[in-house]
Amino acid sequence: MIAAAMCFDGVDDEALVDAAHELLACAGSVESWCGYGDAAERLLEDVAKRHHAPPHPPHHATVDAEQAAAIAERGVALLQRAGFEAIARTFGGHDPGHALATASGPQYVLVLGAGHREGRGPKSVGHVARFVIDHAQGPVLLVRTAQS
Repeated sequence: MIAAAMCFDGVDDEALVDAAHELLACAGSVESWCGYGDAAERLLEDVAKRHHAPPHPPHHATVDAEQAAAIAERGVALLQRAGFEAIARTFGGHDPGHALATASGPQYVLVLGAGHREGRGPKSVGHVARFVIDHAQGPVLLVRTAQS
């Protein structure tokens, strides 16, 4: 039996649950996941050092362990409202995408939001989703919602 893991990031999460409802109904268990890491800030600092420039603030918000736990718990509440029993899990490391891909196994179907980029193809999703798509050990369902 497969397990479904919804990878929440706080962006249009209700639409993500709605879009994956049929898949979730077929899963033996459902989990609410959120990854966190500090790679974005470190990468920007490294680029700034190489170019002898002051570091710029990150272009996107990074999520710390406490924020990831709150996002995963909010995901559990959304899943429960949709009629699913769920548990929250967070995964940390150097980068959120790496943390999520490493945590996944062949028994999990990961459900990801598509991010905020327009268009189609590899560059139409954010870097975290792209890494998870490329490196997850099991299948990934990518959901493009109206806001994505």
